[in-house]
Amino acid sequence: MNIFWISLGQGLAVAAILALSSVAFTLEYAVSRVVNLAHGEVLTIGAYAAYVSEVNLHQNIYVCAIIATVFGSLAAVAMNWTVIERFRNQKSLSTLIATLGVSLVLQNMLLIIFGGASLSYAFSQGNLLHVGPFYWTTLTIEVMVSAVLVAFLIYVLLQRTRLGKALRAVSQNRELSQVSGIPARGIVMRTWAVAGAVSGFAGFLYGETVGTISPTIGNGFLLLSITAAVGGGLGRPYATLGGALTLGLVMSIAGTYVSSAYQLVIAFGFLVVMLLIKPNGIFVRGSAQMVRA
Repeated sequence: MNIFWISLGQGLAVAAILALSSVAFTLEYAVSRVVNLAHGEVLTIGAYAAYVSEVNLHQNIYVCAIIATVFGSLAAVAMNWTVIERFRNQKSLSTLIATLGVSLVLQNMLLIIFGGASLSYAFSQGNLLHVGPFYWTTLTIEVMVSAVLVAFLIYVLLQRTRLGKALRAVSQNRELSQVSGIPARGIVMRTWAVAGAVSGFAGFLYGETVGTISPTIGNGFLLLSITAAVGGGLGRPYATLGGALTLGLVMSIAGTYVSSAYQLVIAFGFLVVMLLIKPNGIFVRGSAQMVRA
């Protein structure tokens, strides 16, 4: 039983980071109708920005978090402005291939600058704490708390601000929202800025939790983010949060009893089962396929 609770605790920590990455991915899809295959690289840029801040600029953990968030936001806005918006009236396959090209370019740029070897953060993991049935380090608790706080801020943004209302309008019908006086292009750009900021912060949390980063960490997170978003309900941030939580727990618990090497296999198995049972997402009611933020 101890093994079960330990794996469950680890699953919650993984799910916290995955939830942020998945919500950012689904926000991008909601306003642009684009499956962004370069999403993982935005996360990676945030992780490396924090690494440079810590190692080269000798900043503390809070400043590193802010820098990762800013660089993630800038990377996402640049990607949307230079690629996504310019392919907006093209076929979806063209945009998909364009984002794949951006992903390869960014990944190779990171390889050229930082090399292929894994780099390590020097932040202390803190003490190992026994919290109820779980065993968490101080750092892991801070990561989960910060992830919950960011998720709450996203909720406030979507439900309590003018930007959130405009975002929901654009996600449902961009042309109609423009006719209604909403500056759709500006709303899309701001949404990508928010999604990029969340992705950059998630990259920092990943590097902080695992301790090492490499130019290819975005690949795994892209696949898991897509799985969580589709399994929970693509285009719906709250459903995506539920999908990420479920996926993180399933991967961690199953990986403990089978093998951690099969975690990606388990993730895709989860996706296949969800698509067969609930093709619109496990947390989406009914059969409507409208994308809602």
